[in-house]
Amino acid sequence: TNVFESRVFSRMPTSVDEVLSKLTIGAYDTLAYDDGTYSDSVTENDVTAYFKAGEEFTAETIFEVTDKNRRSFRFKNSMESVRVQGDSSLSFRNPSSFMSVLNTESTAGKAAYETDAALDHYLYHDNTAPFLALRMIQRMVTSNPSPRYVQAVADAFTSGQYMDIGSGIYGDMGAMTAAVILEPQARDETLDNDPFDGQFVEQVLQITRLSRGLEITPSDTVKLVYFDHLKDKVGQAPYEYDTVFSFFLPEYTPDGTTKIGQATLVAPEVVALDAPKTVELINGMFSMVKYGLSRCYGGFNSNWGSCTENDDFSNSYAHLTHEMAWDQPEAGEVHASAVVSELSLLLTAGRLSNTNFDIVKNAYLDKLPLAGHAAAHRMAVQLLLTTPEFHTTQTTIPSGLARPEPAEPVSSGVPYKAIVMVMLGGGADSFNMLVPHTCTGAKDMYQEYNEVRLDVALPKNDLIELNSVSNQVCEKFGVHPRYGNVAAMFNSGDLSWFTNTGVLDKETNKYEYWKDTVTQLFAHNWMQQAAQKVDPMKDAFGTGILGRIRDAATNQGRSVGAFSIDWSSAATSGKPGVNPSAVILNRNGVTKFNEKPSSDDMLITIKKLNEDVTPESGAFSDLWSDHLTTALATNERLYNTLSVKTVQTEFPNEHLSRQLEMVAKMIDSRGERGADADVFFSSKGGFDTHMNTLVNTDRLFGELDAAYGAFRQELEAKGIWDKVTLITVSDFARTLNPNGNAGVDHAWGGNYLIMGGSVKGGQIHGEYPDNLTDEGDRMLTRGRAIPTTGWEVVFRATAEWFGCDPADLPEILPNMETFTREDYWIPASNVFNM
Repeated sequence: TNVFESRVFSRMPTSVDEVLSKLTIGAYDTLAYDDGTYSDSVTENDVTAYFKAGEEFTAETIFEVTDKNRRSFRFKNSMESVRVQGDSSLSFRNPSSFMSVLNTESTAGKAAYETDAALDHYLYHDNTAPFLALRMIQRMVTSNPSPRYVQAVADAFTSGQYMDIGSGIYGDMGAMTAAVILEPQARDETLDNDPFDGQFVEQVLQITRLSRGLEITPSDTVKLVYFDHLKDKVGQAPYEYDTVFSFFLPEYTPDGTTKIGQATLVAPEVVALDAPKTVELINGMFSMVKYGLSRCYGGFNSNWGSCTENDDFSNSYAHLTHEMAWDQPEAGEVHASAVVSELSLLLTAGRLSNTNFDIVKNAYLDKLPLAGHAAAHRMAVQLLLTTPEFHTTQTTIPSGLARPEPAEPVSSGVPYKAIVMVMLGGGADSFNMLVPHTCTGAKDMYQEYNEVRLDVALPKNDLIELNSVSNQVCEKFGVHPRYGNVAAMFNSGDLSWFTNTGVLDKETNKYEYWKDTVTQLFAHNWMQQAAQKVDPMKDAFGTGILGRIRDAATNQGRSVGAFSIDWSSAATSGKPGVNPSAVILNRNGVTKFNEKPSSDDMLITIKKLNEDVTPESGAFSDLWSDHLTTALATNERLYNTLSVKTVQTEFPNEHLSRQLEMVAKMIDSRGERGADADVFFSSKGGFDTHMNTLVNTDRLFGELDAAYGAFRQELEAKGIWDKVTLITVSDFARTLNPNGNAGVDHAWGGNYLIMGGSVKGGQIHGEYPDNLTDEGDRMLTRGRAIPTTGWEVVFRATAEWFGCDPADLPEILPNMETFTREDYWIPASNVFNM
C-alpha cells in the first residue's frame, strides 16, 4: 500500500460547512511554528486561511473555523488516501492508526483520543439536542410537544442559554431544563383545555405526589421512608429498569380504539398500564391512606401495620399526616368544600372538574356523621386517587352518562386454539442457539462458525445434537448446551426452527438492502416494533400481527381473547371497532380490588368519578377512565376465574416462566371466559449482550429452556398442548464476529423456534447461511446475516393453522404481495399437522 497526500481547496471555501465536510486532518495553531512560517492570512465567509510565506493554496495551508456550537477547529488543506498496490480504484481515506502492543502509554493515549472523539461526535451530533429535548419534555410536561417547543428546548441546549438562565456553553442542562418548564406550552393554562395536550403521570410520581402532598412522616424508629417491591406491584421503581431504555417506549401509541390512537399520538406511560398493576397501584395508595405505610391489603411496605382503619398508625412504617383542622362551629358543607378544594390543589393541581368535586364532597359529607372528620378525610383522599385528574395532567368534562363496561365474551363452540408470542428483548444471540454440527458437504461449517465467532463460539463437544435434516447446508445441527428441553422437543417432533429469519421488507441482497429496506435496521425500538407489527409499509397502521390475526378470526364469528403479560404490546393491537383492547395481565396473577372498602358504595362512587365524557374532554383523561372501568371489570372477572385455577407443574421463579405460567392458567380458563381462541404476548429482556456474551447467554438460555419445558409439561398435563403454538421473535440477532469486550453487537437475521403439539417438528425451515464470513452472499460486515425468510412466512403459516380464511391473509399480512417468488412461502402443512 501507498499513502498519497493531495490538496483539497485551491480557493477560499464558500462556507464553514464546506470546510467541515471536506477537511478531516487537524493542524496546530500557526503560533506554534517559527516566526514567519505562516505570514499571511485571509478571512472570507467566516473562514480564515493561513498561508506559508510566499505560498498560496497548498496542502500546508491551514483553515480555521468556528462551528455553530462555538467550537474552533483548525484543519490542514489536505487529504490522505491509502491505495492498494497503487491502484486509485482500490483506496480508502486516511491511513489506519494501529494500537501498539508494546508501548502501553502510547496505546492508552491513542485510545483516549479516539474515545474523546467518539464522545464529542455523539454530544455534538445534530440529532442529540432535539432527541434530548423531546425526551425531557415527554417526561416533565407533555407527551406530544409541538415542533416549536422541541426546537426551543433544543436551542437552549445548544446555545447554553434560555432567557437569562445558563452559562452560554453548549450542553448546559440548566438552560435546557429552564426551557422545558418555562416555554409557553408548559405554562399556558389554556392548553389544559386542549384534549390532546398533556400526559399520563408515572406511577412513581403518583406515589411521590401523594406522599409529599399529604406530608408522609416516618414512625419514631424509622429514619428513611422506603417502599417495597414497587416494581412488581406497579411496574416501576427507582433504579429498577429492565433495559437501558427506561420503563416506557417514547414512541408508543395506544391502540386505535382510543382517541389518542386514532389521532396517531403517543402516550409512553400507557405501555405500562394493565389491569392488575392498576389495581395494585390503587390498592397500595388506599392502604397508605387508611393504614399508613405497611403491607396491609396490598400496601407498599413489607411490615405489618394494624390493618384496621382508625387513627392509630403506631404500628405503621410511616403515615400521611396532612389533615385540615376543623373548628366545629364551621358548617360541615363549608368545611367539606374547603377540604376537597385543598386536596384537589395538592393532588390534581386544582384540575378537579366541578362534577367530580361535588361527588367527592358529598362522599365526605356522607362519611362525616358516621365516622368523624378523619375518616371522612381519608374517604375523600381515596376517591381523589381514582380520578382522571390525578392520573393525568388534563382536565375532564363529564357527560353525565355512565361509562359502558366491557361485555363478557360468549363462545361460538369452535375448537380452541392459542398463539403465544415470546419477544426476546434486546436482540438474542440466536446463532449460538442453533449451531452447525456435522457437515459432510464441501466444507466444515462448524469450523467456519468457530473461526468467525472466535471467543464467543461454543465448543462443538458442548452442543446438544439434533436429529438430522436434509434441506440445509449441514445434515446435523446442535443447540446451546442449556437447551436440553428445546433439543428434546425438536427430536420428539414438537419443535422446529426458522433459520436466518427476521424483518424483511422485500427480498434483497448485500448490495441493495439499503435501498430495499424501509425499516430502520439495527435499532432496538424500531425492529422490535417491526417484529410485532409485520407491516413495514404501515398499510395497517396502528395494528400488530396478533391483533390482525385476532380480527380475522373474530370476523368469522369466533370469540378471541388478547392478552399481554406485564406490558402493553404493539403485537396485540387490532383495528378499531373489531375487538376490545387487549388485556394486560400481571405475571403474578390478579389481586382483589379494594378488599376492605371505606364505604359499601365506594365502587359505585369510583365509577361515577370516571363516567363518560364529552368529545372536548381530555383524550388522556378519557383513556384513564376507560382503562380503569375496563380494568376493574376485567380484574373482578379474572380474579373470580383465576383464583380457583392451579397448575400441575412447578414453574421456575423467573420472569418468563411466571409469564408462561399465567398464560397456562388463562388457557385453562378458556371455558369460563367463553373463548374460542386467544393470542398472548410475553417477553423477556436482557439479550443486549455487548459484553460477556457467553456468560450472560448461558444464564439467559437456561432460563428460556426451563420456561419452555415447564410450559409444555403443564399444557400436556391439561390436555391442551396440541391446541397451542408458541413462537419466539427478537429485535434482531447478534454479530457473528465479536467485539473487543467478549460481546456481540446488533445484527439482523436470526434463528427462532416454533413449538406446540400441532407443530410438525424436527425441521429447520428457511436457509441457514452457507458462508458465515463477510464474503458470504448473505453477510454484511462482522457477520450480520441478511434474512432469507421474513416474519410474513412464519405468521402466514401460523394464521392458517389458527383457522383464518385465506382470503383474509392480505389484510393480516399487508406486505405479502411484495414476495412474488412462489417457492418463497412455506406451506402451513409443512409447518403444522393440519
